[in-house]
Amino acid sequence: MSDPTDLAVSLPTDTGTFSAGSMLPVGRLDTHHVLLLADDVTSDEVEALALSQDVQAGWVGVSSLQLFPGVTLQGPWEVDAQMRGLLEAPEWTTQLMILDCPRTRAGAQPRELAGLDPLSDAFPVAQPTGVELEALSRLRSIARRLAGALRLVPGAPNGNQPVIVEPSPEVSVSLTVYAPVWMGPEDLSALLGEVAPGMSPALTAPHPTGAVGLDAVDPDKLERLVERIGADVFEEAWRTSERARAQAEAEEARVAASGGYIEEVRDRYAVVAPVDPEREGWGRIEVQVGATDGLPLAVRGERWARGAVLSYDLRWKPVDETEAYLEVVSRARRRERQAARDLVEQLATVLVGAVSGVAVDDDGFLVSLGPEESR
Repeated sequence: MSDPTDLAVSLPTDTGTFSAGSMLPVGRLDTHHVLLLADDVTSDEVEALALSQDVQAGWVGVSSLQLFPGVTLQGPWEVDAQMRGLLEAPEWTTQLMILDCPRTRAGAQPRELAGLDPLSDAFPVAQPTGVELEALSRLRSIARRLAGALRLVPGAPNGNQPVIVEPSPEVSVSLTVYAPVWMGPEDLSALLGEVAPGMSPALTAPHPTGAVGLDAVDPDKLERLVERIGADVFEEAWRTSERARAQAEAEEARVAASGGYIEEVRDRYAVVAPVDPEREGWGRIEVQVGATDGLPLAVRGERWARGAVLSYDLRWKPVDETEAYLEVVSRARRRERQAARDLVEQLATVLVGAVSGVAVDDDGFLVSLGPEESR
């Protein structure tokens, strides 16, 4: 008896041959990853997001959207109720696009990483790597922005049982504002303090209370590091670091002996504020400011992007920073994350107007901010 999940034998066999612009190539759904979309998403929106990720993205044929060289999305095709049931897709699914990408796999998922990332969890025996991992990472970003989902086919040796992954838009809390205008710590604190009470410069570097540098590294991890990079390379790096530290200490001592002081020049700084002043355990919002030369594609078209560009990175810093990007969190943590997300959007809205900039999310997509904010 045939496997009921095998779509190639669930529907007439004459639909199993790929033909762009014609009937859905059902046979490919058993072996290819799929982007699932609702009826309010257009192919132009998918294209725009792909263009934000890669300068070589774009339509390269009938119903063939290149994400980057060697990787394309085929479609879209309409999905009816019968096909939606066979795919075990979400109820909102009305169309799909098929990922045409080389399959490149590495080893099994490390046990300690299980349950942290649904995309990684879908491939417990053989993790995607290289081109396939890059393609799936970009596809997840697109699905997250368009409120879509991925239907992943792990393949041998995992078996072909598909896995549905719906990326949570709530995970994307941080925003980055790129602009041609510099604001100093005091001015920025005053501006953003109108939205986030308690916003203040974080200019004092914390002094370590314990071991620092290599002395603070776990001996087992240090041994593995030496094995990986080689003893000679490690020893040279250590000696270089020690020489730099000794020179810095000697210069500080020389200046102190002459009665002078070393003026610290800052080209980066941060300002911080609590997510909620009445909830100490809800972490903080940190805005990191500095010059940048690594602009997302979505920003490079701005007229001012050819000159000096500043970045204002708005980050949520929970008490346990490992929870900042978890897909699955507790109900209490979801409330904190949503409050942080709302505050980041409000701060970014004020900042965009003040420095004549644009905002992008963690995936490098432009974000429209205003009276009716949208992500």
